[in-house]
Amino acid sequence: MMVVLGIIVFILILGIIVLIHEGGHFFFARRAGILCYEFSIGMGPVIYQKKIGETCYSIRAIPIGGFVSMAGEEIESDPIKGFNYAKLTVNEEGKVVEVYVLKDLETNFPVDQNIEDFKKIVKYDLVGTKEEQDGELYIEVMENDEVVRYELMRNAMIRFNKKEAFQIAPYNRLFVNKTILQRFLTIFAGPGMNFVLALLVFFIIGLCTGYSDTKTTILGIVEENTPAYVAGLQEGDKIISIGNSNEFTKWDDLSSALDNYAEGKDFNGQLLVKYERDGKEYTTTINPLVYIQSAYIYFRPDGSNSLEVSAFPNNNEETPSYIAGLRDGDILYSVIDDKGVETVFTTRASALDYFNNGRGADSTKFIIKVVRNLETITLQPITTYKKQIFEDQGVEVARVVIGISPRITRNIGRVLWEPVKEVGSSCLVIFKTLGALFQKNSGLGIKDLSGPVGIASATVSIVEQGPLTILNWLAVLSVNIGLMNIIPLPALDGCRIAFLGYEAITKKKPNPKVENTIHSIGFILLMALFVIVAFNDVLKIFK
Repeated sequence: MMVVLGIIVFILILGIIVLIHEGGHFFFARRAGILCYEFSIGMGPVIYQKKIGETCYSIRAIPIGGFVSMAGEEIESDPIKGFNYAKLTVNEEGKVVEVYVLKDLETNFPVDQNIEDFKKIVKYDLVGTKEEQDGELYIEVMENDEVVRYELMRNAMIRFNKKEAFQIAPYNRLFVNKTILQRFLTIFAGPGMNFVLALLVFFIIGLCTGYSDTKTTILGIVEENTPAYVAGLQEGDKIISIGNSNEFTKWDDLSSALDNYAEGKDFNGQLLVKYERDGKEYTTTINPLVYIQSAYIYFRPDGSNSLEVSAFPNNNEETPSYIAGLRDGDILYSVIDDKGVETVFTTRASALDYFNNGRGADSTKFIIKVVRNLETITLQPITTYKKQIFEDQGVEVARVVIGISPRITRNIGRVLWEPVKEVGSSCLVIFKTLGALFQKNSGLGIKDLSGPVGIASATVSIVEQGPLTILNWLAVLSVNIGLMNIIPLPALDGCRIAFLGYEAITKKKPNPKVENTIHSIGFILLMALFVIVAFNDVLKIFK
């Protein structure tokens, strides 16, 4: 049931993002007077389609994107080049409202048409000029051995068969003939609206949850069964210090102290916490949760400095360390890094230091040795990432967790500013991730990228965490899609903007054939990457 719900939520999320993205293109295209043939959500076969005014609105079967088909966006070619015969439908004023074209009168002649109605095409102009002069759009045909000229309506239709027809696009309705600013706004509005959507969603989340008050060390809600709760800490307590640290003045001081312990500095397994409650000072000892994210090792929360591994969450069969053979009660003995160098550990602190500051910080593969029933056992290799990659994603390599969080504030200034910071942070993570893809020995590669299949799989897990987490996921994905479209990759919005930049600087339009070729090649490469990523996503699901 949860899988079905996750897939539904995934489709809705992607649908909203695509709707907003394509809606941005569509709004500014219409505002500039560009003829829009189709506004589609999804790709592939049509599920539902309805024409309203000039535009056909579609929902297509494959929910991986969408498009706005604009006249003159691609390289322009003569739409009826190679067609030699036409049947003209005229209105009461004698102007042509539809041109039904055929290449010849023999091959596949439509059974519902009369051959005598089709006349040989002599000459035509379907575009006209910028000045939009009367009678400039026309078609000439042979009638009774004479050339007869007919004026075309500016919204006349070109029909190729019973089902396929499109409206002609005069000079001023073509994307390519709009000003640089109009074209820029039309292109940029798509990804731009993705950023607007993300800002709005982050704003809504901020209104619902508020933001952490980091100017003090006063605790918010202390969840049951956390180390802090077990040690007696309560909501409203003010943390004064931890261990031998100086007195805290803000939450960052507290976080820094825990970060130091996570690096193994002065850590002996327990934390002595001094706190204030109702104006009085107290001390308590906390047995923190200690884990090493890069090697998926979780130590027993017993307040000791031992290297005994905890059952949680290693009994989860999807955890890489569990797959490698790590089990509850194992004693971590040593780690062999990707250079084949073995490091033996004596305390929890030495293991934390190794993965944060030692050889483990730069390794992308670990072979763990443990002691089990007085026997040393070598586990299967674990593939991971460098410390820098984890930090770029906002994940600590190792953590010492006591289960506390600051109290919540709903300052209007933060509610307005924090969404901007969230969007900026999301963009920074994307740039760092892209940089890591091209960084040697980072451990990050194409296999780690996720496409629609991977995103759908992740959405299934996120659905279980509630509506606010789903909203956050929507915002993050919207930033991702917006930013990826801004990057000047062929076939994407960013590349089209780059060509506009070239035109603005040189005052010359790029060669349309060259531009179209670049976009075509880029599209093929992107589709190839899409297939590879989708294949990897499927493999991950079935592993």
